[in-house]
Amino acid sequence: MNRKTRRKLENQMGKDASENLAEKIFQFNKLPESCSACDKGFDKRNKDMVQSWNVVVRQEVVRIFCPQCIKKTQEVLNERKKTKPRSSHKNT
Repeated sequence: MNRKTRRKLENQMGKDASENLAEKIFQFNKLPESCSACDKGFDKRNKDMVQSWNVVVRQEVVRIFCPQCIKKTQEVLNERKKTKPRSSHKNT
């Protein structure tokens, strides 16, 4: 982001907001080129991929997951909820 654009953003949104946006843009450049679970290729220029894939950022580590891996994970979590026995609490 060039200086002129950054100054314009700071004037419009405030300094904190523009720094936050700059950080997000920087992290977008750090995206991996494939799904972190199944290694399916990811194209940053493909609008559909950018909108449908999930991004997880933890402690400066950026991971991406394809819709199929997210769906599989959700299914496993739902199955665990169904089979997990409820613990009973008795007040004595």
